[in-house]
Parts: sequence; structure tokens; C-alpha cells
Amino acid sequence: MKRIILLALAALPFAVQAQDTYLNDRATNTSDVIGTARYVGMGGAMGALGADISTISNNPAGIGLMRRGTISFTLGGQINDAKPVFGDSRGSFSFDQIGFVFPFGDVGDDTRLNFAFNYQKRINYNQGIFVSQNLGGLSQGDMFAWIANSTFQTNKEGQYYFASPFYDNLYQAGFFSEFTNVQGDTYFRNTNAGQTGYYYRNSSGSLQGFDFNLSGSAQDRWFWGVTFGIDHMNYKHAASYEEVGDDSYILYQDQKLKGVGFNVKAGVIVRPIEDSPFRFGLAVETPTWYALKHTGLAALSVLNEQGKYTQASYMDDDNYLEYNLYAPWKLRASLGSTIGNYFAWDVEYEYSMNQFTKMGYPDSDNNYHGSSISMSKDLAMNEMTKANIRGVHNVRAGFEVKPIQQLALRAGYNFFSKPYKKDARLDQTCNTPAYDWSTSTEYINLGATHLFTLGIGYQGKHLYVDVAYKYRVQRGDYYSFDDHFTTLNESFIDENPQLAGQMLTPTEVNLDRHNIAATVGFRF
Repeated sequence: MKRIILLALAALPFAVQAQDTYLNDRATNTSDVIGTARYVGMGGAMGALGADISTISNNPAGIGLMRRGTISFTLGGQINDAKPVFGDSRGSFSFDQIGFVFPFGDVGDDTRLNFAFNYQKRINYNQGIFVSQNLGGLSQGDMFAWIANSTFQTNKEGQYYFASPFYDNLYQAGFFSEFTNVQGDTYFRNTNAGQTGYYYRNSSGSLQGFDFNLSGSAQDRWFWGVTFGIDHMNYKHAASYEEVGDDSYILYQDQKLKGVGFNVKAGVIVRPIEDSPFRFGLAVETPTWYALKHTGLAALSVLNEQGKYTQASYMDDDNYLEYNLYAPWKLRASLGSTIGNYFAWDVEYEYSMNQFTKMGYPDSDNNYHGSSISMSKDLAMNEMTKANIRGVHNVRAGFEVKPIQQLALRAGYNFFSKPYKKDARLDQTCNTPAYDWSTSTEYINLGATHLFTLGIGYQGKHLYVDVAYKYRVQRGDYYSFDDHFTTLNESFIDENPQLAGQMLTPTEVNLDRHNIAATVGFRF
């Protein structure tokens, strides 16, 4: 029997795309708090309090409360809870924020105007995971064969070919083979009975935001702000999937996702009672329109019966897919107040409409899918997103206490609800061109996120220094592949009646991490 083993660095590469609902969510889901150390120390709960440059992306009206100019920069560090694998480092440093606020001063009766710019990291992608899963006789190859059954065609010479170059290469490499049933129908099947699947992924890069803000105040009771944001995405990961069974193999992938996005954020803060510091804030963030480019490599080598490696597949590595992503609307409401000059608190709620994330392509002449002014929509992928993704609720709270005027102590908490529905799965049978070169089969259904933060700060006449600690807690259910072929693929059920209806037991993944942030600023 042919034994297939992937040797990650020895095999020839072929181009790969694997953009899907899960990758899009991984690249854009901002279930974190990153910014100045004061902002982080209060758990990002400053939408009603304002007066911190990091509110530029949460509630732009918060910049309108600033009466003095300021410039600040923030450095951060991260340590993943999970143990490193293959020599990876658990920790990394990052440049999290730099920005300034320039006040124009009074521009009319009780009216002030500010201009601000801020660079701020939105998502830190640096994380490594390693999981093993008991496959119970199921195989990733069974899923590949299931998809091959619905995508193969026959040319004039009677040879099989597939819509996806990746599947054509798998077939040529002997990863799955065809057989004919008693009715004379041709099916494809895989011969591997999987025992254990080992998955490793090391991701890096970040989603960076560049925000330009115009804000102001009137009568020291009405504050407003508008922020124009430009996002820069730089996501990459190296991953491998090793399956141990009758025929053992490893599938190695190296993916990159880069591009830019644009959004607008607007907000207000109101003090409804003239002689009370109590205030409330409202903000809205428009969808972010991303123009993205996805590239990648995968490697497959075959060990034949003579114990020699032979070339399994080859495609030029300059293939890529350009696509557009429409990230969701976000709505925010907040309450906050102060007691004298020694205590401040803030409570906020945000709703992110992640289930309405849409994917499409810049080619408006694509007749395969519905079209819009900005892009040809990938209807199948968008339906899968709605079927799997929930709207995310975020509740955050924070406070600051000053035992003396120069010293501030802070604490905060964040809760982000589960982004995936109970029965979410990566359905690779959906009719989308994004899967034409797809090789990724694994997916992780993420759980709720909890953030616990602490902070301390020193305020001089002009110089200020803040430090914050954040503990981010999140777990996820890992699946090596979509296992629905055990109930939907008739050929698999006929050939493997003992495995009919068997499903993978998810493996819990630890995504916890610790962060520190330090900000140095100057007020003028």
C-alpha cells in the first residue's frame, strides 16, 4: 500500500488559497483591548469618560474632552499561556500605539475644537498552538474524497480532472482513488484509517489602525467626534497537519493575508445635568471595507513502496486571490462619572454584527455570483458566515482611583460573547470559488473571551507614565476537518458501515495570554 508522508521543507510547493469564514473572522474579530496603558488598565471602558487618545477608535467624542495637547507612545509585550512547540517563543514585543492631540482652543462661544492622529494596534496575531485529536478511524482524506466526488469531470480521453488544482494534484499523487459501484457510478475514496491528527500553527503579524480625528465640545456639556480610520492587515501563519494511521502523512501550509481597509467612526458624549459629572456616550462604527490579497504555499511529498520520495505535485507559487471583505457595523453605548478628582468609573456595551460579514471579489463581471456596486458577492461563503457566526456582545467596565493627585490605580473587565453558533462548522462543500485552491480543513469554534486588567499611572506637570497588565482568557473547540461525510457521503457509508454517523470529539485549545503595556506621554 502506498504510504504518503509530507515532508514540510523537502517537498515542492504549490499555490494555495484558504480564505473562508473562519480565516476572515480570525483576521478581523477585535475581541481584545489594545492601546495606551491607561486605556488598557481600565479595560477599554472610557467611552463616556473620554480624555484618552485611545478613545479615538471607540468613541471619537472622547477626544473632545481633552483641553491640552498631548503626545504619547506605548510599547507592549505578550506571553502565551500554551507551551511553545518546535522552538517557537511564547513571548513577543510589540509597538502598540503612538499619537497626538492638538487643541485649537476656543473657536466660538463656549466651543472648542481638537484634531488628533493615532496609530494603534487592533489585533495581535502572534500565537502558536499545538493540538492532537483522536480521529477514531476517520481521515482528512475521507473529506477530500467526498469533495472530489462532487467536483470531478472527465475530458475527451476519459481522464479525470477536478475544478480545484489541489484536488487534481491529490488524485495524481494517489491520495484517493476511484472505484465503480454496482450501478456503474464512479466514486472516489480514501484508504487511510486515521488514528490521531496532530495540528500545529504559528501565526504572526497584526491588524493596525491609523485614525484621524476631528472633535469638539460646546458649553462643556456636549462633546462630539468623527474619526476616519485606515486599517492595514498583515496576517501570516505556518501550519502543518500530521495524520497517523494506515497511511501517515503531513500537510504543510504557509499563508499570508495582506491589505487595507477603511471605516468611519462617530460619537457623542453628553452631560445631561449641568452641575453633575455624570455623562453618557453613544458611538457607531461603519463597516470596514477591506481590499485583501491572499497567497500561500503548501507542500506534499510521497514516499513510495521503494522508500523513495517522489514529487507529488507542483504549481507556480505566484498564484494569489484578491478579494474584498465587508466587516460589520458596531454600535456602542456607555455611562460614566467621576467623584471629585479622586475616582472615575465607566460601563459600556458594544454590539458587533459579525454575522453580516460579507466576502466578494473586485471583478464585477463575475457572473457566477450576484454583483453589487463595489464587488461581486460570494453568496455561498456569505451564507455560510450567517449560518455559523453570531453577533458579538461586549460588556466592559473599569474604574480609576487616585489616592494622591499624582498617582492613579486602575482595574477593568471585559466580556466578549461566543462568536460561533453551537453547531458551527467549516463546510467545504459550499459552492464558492474561494475553495478552488483550498487545502486548510481544520477549524476552531472559539468560546467567550474574558479580559482582566490592572493598571497604575504617574502624572507630573507635563510628563506622565502608565503601566498596565492584561490577562486574556479564551478557549476553543478544535476539529481536524469537517466530519459530516460520515452522515452525508453515501459511498463512504457503504464502504465503512462501522464508521457511519461517527463524529469527531473536539479537542479544547488554550488561547489564554498575558500582556503588559507601558505608555510615556507629554502634555503641553
